Amino acid sequence: MGEVIRGIPRSHIMIVSLLPLVLNIFLTPYMIISLLSLDEFLRDPVYYIYNYGPVLWSAYHVLLTMLVWYFVKREGGAFKEIIGSVRGASTSSMVIVISLTAFSMIWFQVVEPAVTNLFLGAGYMEQIITSFKKMSFSIFLYSVIITSLTAGVCEEIIWRGYLQTRLQRTLGGRLYRAIAIQALLFGLWHGLSIHAIFTAVFGYLYGFIYARTKRLTPIIVSHWLGDILGFNIMYYIM
Repeated sequence: MGEVIRGIPRSHIMIVSLLPLVLNIFLTPYMIISLLSLDEFLRDPVYYIYNYGPVLWSAYHVLLTMLVWYFVKREGGAFKEIIGSVRGASTSSMVIVISLTAFSMIWFQVVEPAVTNLFLGAGYMEQIITSFKKMSFSIFLYSVIITSLTAGVCEEIIWRGYLQTRLQRTLGGRLYRAIAIQALLFGLWHGLSIHAIFTAVFGYLYGFIYARTKRLTPIIVSHWLGDILGFNIMYYIM
């Protein structure tokens, strides 16, 4: 299993850190190009990523979460330690869900488009939205119903619940360094683009709240709702 640090094989951390990047940055475009052709893909890569990506992403989510579950068991842990308590603190949980969901709307639907257009040229974000809206309605529904759910549940388990806690232990308790590393990896999971920066910032916020509350459920719910609202805003409003 490789070197073991504080009861956690280093290989577990490396795999969970790097495998998502390999899947999304390399395997996703390769699979889409294999279904189409390179010339066809390059005509509108954003459209094809959005039209095929949601199904692939949800599959990756499930695969990676199963891998995390396996690693947790091998380490002698339990999933309930990752999730934390799901009882009590209903008021604080509601505040977290509402606050994070509202901030995600401002961050991704207002700030990110403005910054993207500022640095990449006026109208750049509009081109992305145009390509997004070209996706088939069935894929849009799949994104809202399935991909949003698997992202909310699985991404929080993978990056916050597993990776952040394991990094903190292997880094000798350096919490903020662990939060920063998982946030960076979370951002890169979303692709090599300016969007990665915005998701990394949000990943840091999620990680900070998880570290303070030791409860993953409110973050899962807010992540899920944020994705549902985000998909609908991009498809119907922007």
